[in-house]
Amino acid sequence: MPEPLPGGHTSQAVLAALGNGLFAVLSDDERLALARRARLRAFAGGDVLFREGQESVDPAFLLSGLVKLSRSAARGRECVLHLVRPGRMLDAGVLFYEGGLPATAVGVKEGRLLWLDKSALLTALRGNAALGLGLIAALSLRQRLFINKLAGSQGRISASRRVAAWLLHRAKMEKAETLDLGVNREILARLIGISRESLSRELSLLAGNGLISVERRRVVLLDRAELQKLADS
Repeated sequence: MPEPLPGGHTSQAVLAALGNGLFAVLSDDERLALARRARLRAFAGGDVLFREGQESVDPAFLLSGLVKLSRSAARGRECVLHLVRPGRMLDAGVLFYEGGLPATAVGVKEGRLLWLDKSALLTALRGNAALGLGLIAALSLRQRLFINKLAGSQGRISASRRVAAWLLHRAKMEKAETLDLGVNREILARLIGISRESLSRELSLLAGNGLISVERRRVVLLDRAELQKLADS
């Protein structure tokens, strides 16, 4: 096992955090090298973690809470790109972006994240193929969501398909049939790329057809096969 880190409880907490999710494939020595140059941060709902157009930022791994990635749209509207949940990178693309950052990250629910030193993480990626493949898989999944969102914004995917596909995606990511949406319907509608009214209507239709049940911010998938047919239609 690695020797205790200087700095007491905070350093040990950083080391423990790097034993989960994407970083579980690291060896003790690799984890120690990352932990020595990482730092924990607590945040509250509404805290801005980085802003669109900002020149640079270190990569961050979400330990708890909920964070939204958004971008400014026409007439000052907010376009919600993604909701980041625990065990995920806020935006691994910050390792490679040139120019300003493409999105703003804001805390939705209070939590903690781990800021990683960019050069230290790149070193770990060069030396650990499993870590690199895990990062590519995460980036590919998020790219697929963005492609679907773009297609939907161009009118190529109906609201019903978008809602069904998003519910199936969340169920796959959480490995559960019961989904805690975690946000109000206004934010969720912006994430999916439809109006709040359309989201409420589609959820009601899905519930009325026996495909899901809805209670406040919780959705239970009752018929995954029919949801998949709707998403693929």
